[in-house]
Formats: sequence, C-alpha cells, structure tokens
Amino acid sequence: MSTNHLTARVGAEPTWTLPWTVETSQNVFSNYDTSSGFTFTMTLTNEAGTDVVTKTTGITGADGSVAIAIAVDELEIAAALYTLHLRARETATSKDSDYSPESPVTVNIIP
Repeated sequence: MSTNHLTARVGAEPTWTLPWTVETSQNVFSNYDTSSGFTFTMTLTNEAGTDVVTKTTGITGADGSVAIAIAVDELEIAAALYTLHLRARETATSKDSDYSPESPVTVNIIP
C-alpha cells in the first residue's frame, strides 16, 4: 500500500506508519529522527478545508518514520476522502516541521 494513499473503515482503529526524510543537501535525503524530544499533531481535513479530526496522542516518532495509532471512535466520521496533515514540534526549541511528502497523503474513509 502506498503511504500517500491510506484507506480505513468508519470506526476502524488502524496504525499508519509514514516514512519521514529530510533533504540535508541538494538531492540528498536522510531519515528524520523524531524518536525523542518531539510532540505531534495530526489532522484530517475534508475537501472544504475543514479539520474534521485533530489528534495529538498515540503518535510515535522513530528514526525515519512516524506511527499514528488511531484509537476507538477517532474515525467515527463521514465516509469521504480526507487529506492527512502531520506536524512534529521539537520540544526543546518549539520548532515545527511539517510532514511534506512529494504528494499529499490522502485518507479514504469507507463505510
């Protein structure tokens, strides 16, 4: 399954793991290590641009990836296509880094 397109059923409890790299020099990418010292915010946004789900717990960083564990009732939303946004905040500096793969991550919520 492509990490740029995720599918889940309404009310499901999936865990999504997204690879996260950063460009360290021109066309050179390295794993982004978010394994400690970071907090995360994930949102699912509908086609109108409204945040339908905002999640700050159950998100775990690693060296080169972030796992998002969806809990009970967090996907009790309308079946539709959403865009996933993920932000990591470095706690020591309050610097935000947005997950920005080559193409947006879409989440298809199905009945």
